Amino acid sequence: MRIAELNGIWTAANVRTNEQYRARVPGFIQKDLMEQGALPNEYDTLFEPKIEWVEHDDWVYTRTFELDGEQLRSQALELVFEGIDTFAEVSLNGTVLGRTENMFISYRFDIRGIAQAKNELSVRIFSPTETMKEKEKAFGESLFLWNGISPRLFGRKAQYGYGWDWGARVATVGIHKAVRVESYEGVRGEHLGYRIVSIAEDKAIIAAKHKVVSALGESTEADFVCRLYDGDFIVAEKSERVRLAPGERVYEASLEIADPKLWYPAGHGAQPLYRLEAEVRTSAASCESACTVGLRDVQIRMPYDEQGRKFLIVVNGIEILCKGVNWIPLKLFPNLDTAEEYRTEIEDIAAANMNMIRVWGGGTYENHDFFAECDRLGIMVWQDFMFACGDYPDDDAFCELVRREADFVIDEFGYHPSIVLWCGNNENQFFIERSRKKRKHGFGEKLYFDVLKEACRRDTLRPYWPTSPYTLTFDDSRYEGDYGDMHSWYVWGQTHPYEEYREVNGRFLSEFGMQSYPSALVLDKVDPDADLRDPKFDAMQKAPNGIQRLFYYTVGDYRLPADKNDFVYVNQLMQANALRFGVEHWVSRMPDTSGALIWQWSDLWPSISWALVDYGKVKKPSYFYMKRTFQSPNVIAKIEPGQDEADLFVVHDRGDFSGKVKAEFYDLATDSVVRSEEREVSGLGYRSTAIGKLNVAGFDAATTVVFVSLLSAGGEVLARQAYLLGKPRQLKLKPANVQVASRPLDNGDTAITLTTDVFAKDVGVLNVPGALSDNFFDLRAGETREIVLKGSLPEGAELRAISLNGIRTIGYV
Repeated sequence: MRIAELNGIWTAANVRTNEQYRARVPGFIQKDLMEQGALPNEYDTLFEPKIEWVEHDDWVYTRTFELDGEQLRSQALELVFEGIDTFAEVSLNGTVLGRTENMFISYRFDIRGIAQAKNELSVRIFSPTETMKEKEKAFGESLFLWNGISPRLFGRKAQYGYGWDWGARVATVGIHKAVRVESYEGVRGEHLGYRIVSIAEDKAIIAAKHKVVSALGESTEADFVCRLYDGDFIVAEKSERVRLAPGERVYEASLEIADPKLWYPAGHGAQPLYRLEAEVRTSAASCESACTVGLRDVQIRMPYDEQGRKFLIVVNGIEILCKGVNWIPLKLFPNLDTAEEYRTEIEDIAAANMNMIRVWGGGTYENHDFFAECDRLGIMVWQDFMFACGDYPDDDAFCELVRREADFVIDEFGYHPSIVLWCGNNENQFFIERSRKKRKHGFGEKLYFDVLKEACRRDTLRPYWPTSPYTLTFDDSRYEGDYGDMHSWYVWGQTHPYEEYREVNGRFLSEFGMQSYPSALVLDKVDPDADLRDPKFDAMQKAPNGIQRLFYYTVGDYRLPADKNDFVYVNQLMQANALRFGVEHWVSRMPDTSGALIWQWSDLWPSISWALVDYGKVKKPSYFYMKRTFQSPNVIAKIEPGQDEADLFVVHDRGDFSGKVKAEFYDLATDSVVRSEEREVSGLGYRSTAIGKLNVAGFDAATTVVFVSLLSAGGEVLARQAYLLGKPRQLKLKPANVQVASRPLDNGDTAITLTTDVFAKDVGVLNVPGALSDNFFDLRAGETREIVLKGSLPEGAELRAISLNGIRTIGYV
């Protein structure tokens, strides 16, 4: 096969104005216009009404390309678009090749007899908003939704583009994936995959599946050869003689693997990856394909218990405590992320002791580079199909469009072992229930319980879950939390105190979160002189009543700082406190609760949001709090203000544990430990173990910090957690002289040393983007802590240490 890449610079013309612009493919016209200064970029946070006109216009992308005689004489000559956003008409040399209507799938056009030596390629992209308005009008029934505009429900397009409660409205238009011309003789292969027939300790059997398209005019004999490699070594091979018929056909071959190496989630074993190669050879032509193979067994088990039914994701027989985050696209412009960008993000997730990412259903299916990193690092992927927060049409045409999308997505990405679950949508059970009150079947019910379910039935590598959350029943909310997965939004969403997290005993928390401001690094790029109620900052808050809620939660934990940046610091600490309070409760319930996935990992514009990592790639305190909470083994003390006793737990989700727990009561007035106790602990693996009570009575919440440490049998400190007996605002902290210094390491990283003369609360370095090994921790008097920054400090960055001790507050509150 010969490939002529058509990526690069095209011309994009606005049909209404006839103005022409340079346009990059893959890319989006809004991004091009921002880079050329024709539109403001996202740091003008009031940019939405200034750029909205783009989505209402039609745009024509054009370019020329040449083909040589050999290509033109090929038996097959095809123009391939891996992705167009969204509604487009494709023409070559004045001949219309066809139309596109789904940004999530690829399109392929036969150009034999149309292509010439010199060619003019034209792609007219119709206004997505106006097109979907027409579809909505033709449907004839109003549909209900949260976020964005109702026409978005009628297009297979990234839903977040019409604005969400954390994102700006940028309804993208463009050719967002690669374009190429393929010429070949005879045959081509696509979507090589496999199913696992059986796995045993001494032997595994997989069935390789290869879709082959023959451009030959008649049937012919062919050799179908499959090889499975472990590194450079062939561990299984099969060759069969097949009859190759014209058109498309799927061929299978069984491969037997001796002493198979199993793929495990991070923390539970290694992630060996085999390489499957398939070749189809005729006397005149051949084609080759390759994909990754990860051998593992994945199930959802829901055994009954006294509460209801557990929700367990079981990999290779291990009940996994799923610890992780919800993933939205990294940028306003989806699918343009590089392999290096994915690697950085997912390595940071793994470094935080997380093992699962839920790819949220309002974004996009990420690129192969994303899944490849998850494969490599053992990060499980809960993969939603792209439906979120609304009624979706269920007419035959839309159902068929969705069926084609599901078939494509499963074929395209299904070989990645990291994908452990397909899920039908995000939060649409509510919409099904609501619409069932006026029609027999709720909007979307046919999509999630029929179309997608049937499409996923043929994928035996992972289970299907119809909607998130899903309580296994409709029309009876009393089951919420007792069955299935749960999105817990009483805290924040209904402004309940975050202490109520401990009243939430869901079986799998697939969404929950607390907001905070981004770092000063981001705020200063928007406007360094603006106060926090400036319209530029208000525009960054998309959640209803979000600013009011942020202040409500923050003043519940802290006195009001007198300085803007100090308020951001304590506001971010509040987010960390809230998440820690909830996550500690849920992981302490393992396996009765088996998952805690935080909303959300990162920001895709300068947002005030639930993210752990802001748009400037600065990790908030909540990232480091979660890193310490998710570590294994770990010790948790469920201390609550006003309670004389705290429940102690050891969480050891990787295996059995035997060691010691040490509790130290540290007095802030004297900077000394005034009481210490130690106890032997042990427990079975893959769960948490209650190890009794810790008596905290008689200690002053204003002057006491409780350090609880987990020690190995040999005395090594495996984990140390610091707890307050009340709220941080109650603490009587001394002025602290926190010193910070840095030095380069031989490997190119940077060591940062923090030390203090008295106890210092939540010591950290501010506004440092990148991967820090730790940050925002408590230091005892005289203690020194060294942390490591991957790479060097950014140019112009100044190390500034901060602690709660040094925050000047308003005197009358």
